[in-house]
Amino acid sequence: MSGRFASHRLTVILFFATIAILLVMREYFPSELAIPLHGSDIRPVLLLEFADRPGHLVHIFGEQGDPLREARVRGMNTGNAIDYLLMVSYGLLIFSFFSCMARELQHRGWLIFGVLGLVAAMADAVENAIMFSMVGDFLSGADVLGEIAFLPWFVWTKFGLLAVTCAGAAIAFAKLRRWVLMVLCIPAPLLMIPGGLDPFGLAPLATTTIALGWLAMAIHASTRWYATRRQGMNGLA
Repeated sequence: MSGRFASHRLTVILFFATIAILLVMREYFPSELAIPLHGSDIRPVLLLEFADRPGHLVHIFGEQGDPLREARVRGMNTGNAIDYLLMVSYGLLIFSFFSCMARELQHRGWLIFGVLGLVAAMADAVENAIMFSMVGDFLSGADVLGEIAFLPWFVWTKFGLLAVTCAGAAIAFAKLRRWVLMVLCIPAPLLMIPGGLDPFGLAPLATTTIALGWLAMAIHASTRWYATRRQGMNGLA
């Protein structure tokens, strides 16, 4: 299976697909909280992921009678539905990258990091299912404490595993002496634990740095893809 994904071109395509889906999602997610959260400028979608009390949902969507509440809920649900496409995209991006690393570094052990990327995407899928249920219960006035109790396990499994894949990429780049790409992958694993301890302060920055790791993967793949094409063209000359 990994052989089919060991393609630098595929890695690049999946990176741009991931970025495109992220940009589309941002058009639907609420851009700001209905009620500001004191001491934090966290985005609504991240507050939904990190919510640890029912009151946080009021901050996100507003109180009953808020004329924009329905639009915020609709936007959040639409964005989270599109997120399922993102899970497939980034999961396969990571798997494709490490499939290429397994071939380039001649050791199948690198596929472990690729599998962790797929597991992160599966945890993300469960996370979204919980959030859909939580938002539905919130709107109906039902108890959301059950969802709030389970949600962090899947949220931090996702972010933790994605940080580990960035660490794996950093090690791979160090072996290849691609130091700039290695540096791009370091912030996510360094910041993830502190971010988990400060979910409404540092966590938004920590989770964003995962994208730097994806960028490094795409840069490496694009340069290897270009080099391969150039060699092929020289061979035909």
